[in-house]
Amino acid sequence: MILGLDVSTSKIGIAIVDGDKNLIYCDVFKCKKDELEERASSFCTSQLDKIKNEHHITEIRIEESLFKFQRGKTSAKTMANLQRFNGMISMMLYDKFGKLPIKVNFTNARARRGIKVPKGENIKLKVIEWVSEKYPELFQVEYTKHGNPKPGTDDKADAIIIALSHFD
Repeated sequence: MILGLDVSTSKIGIAIVDGDKNLIYCDVFKCKKDELEERASSFCTSQLDKIKNEHHITEIRIEESLFKFQRGKTSAKTMANLQRFNGMISMMLYDKFGKLPIKVNFTNARARRGIKVPKGENIKLKVIEWVSEKYPELFQVEYTKHGNPKPGTDDKADAIIIALSHFD
């Protein structure tokens, strides 16, 4: 079983796939507005304990933190917090499972799944569409009243892509 995580400081996408690329589990953990250490601890006790008890995880994959600024989206403080939080989660994964998480570049993982996004199109929507077509029984997309996927849907989809990067 491969555990894939899409970590941000507000939500953590979680996915587990088996050796045949079957989706076993996907969810999103919504972090409270606590200090980063409290968010990491809460994730560990509410999610990692449950996953360890219910699944035999053989590999852990986690999205690599941002290393460059995205125009209008990131600041130095945001990047520092994300890298710090990603490190905390990585350490907790190692403590819980005894395995170092493999860091995955999301752009490469997406490309290896054959997900091509023409310039100007929404990457997150394309990934959600691809995942919902591949796993229609376990990945249900719910929409807001404005017709957008509900918050957290993209985090779950990204975690699935991260888990599937095992097969690259």
